Amino acid sequence: MSIDALIFDIGNVLVPFDWRPAERRLESRSTNFSGEALAEFKKLIMRLDLGELTGEEFSSLTKPLIGFQGDHTEFAAIWNSIFSANPPMERTIATLKGRYPLFLISNTSDLHLDYLTQNYGVFRHFADGVYSFRAKCAKPDPKIFEIAVRQFGVNPATTAFVDDLAVNVASASAAGLNAIQYDLNNHSSFEKAFSGLGIHHGGTETQRIF
Repeated sequence: MSIDALIFDIGNVLVPFDWRPAERRLESRSTNFSGEALAEFKKLIMRLDLGELTGEEFSSLTKPLIGFQGDHTEFAAIWNSIFSANPPMERTIATLKGRYPLFLISNTSDLHLDYLTQNYGVFRHFADGVYSFRAKCAKPDPKIFEIAVRQFGVNPATTAFVDDLAVNVASASAAGLNAIQYDLNNHSSFEKAFSGLGIHHGGTETQRIF
């Protein structure tokens, strides 16, 4: 049975991310980066990604918690500064567009999603997405894959899913999807895995025209 739909994770698949520079910038602009405050901060992040808080609510709670010395605009800019481009994946996605329906599943917040869709053109190729802050559940919870299958109208047996984390790949596989683990440092391995599933992605040489 051939693959007829593709689902991608966002972080460290479509766009790499690194929290460390953002954490340093937040700390330099804050007065309370104690262990207790950071523990509460992490709880707020979990609530944000599960849609229990909007981005503005998250900001309004976090700023006094850590003593952030800036406004919401500055906080959001630092929060969203973790991302960068992944040119090899952008080229691959460009070759897949029009050949397969493309979808997204991501553990993310409204703050990140708004920023990413406005600043990274690769997102224009995707028809739909299931996001943890809207679904009220997050990978590797099997429920998010069930929601995605229904929402996208796909057959798991003929759908490929790409994620960077082994635990999410395992959960997706258990849900019947053809799951592949992505390594930012080995894009060619991902292309080979796609070829192994019979997915036509254009190949490295073809991608260079985009």
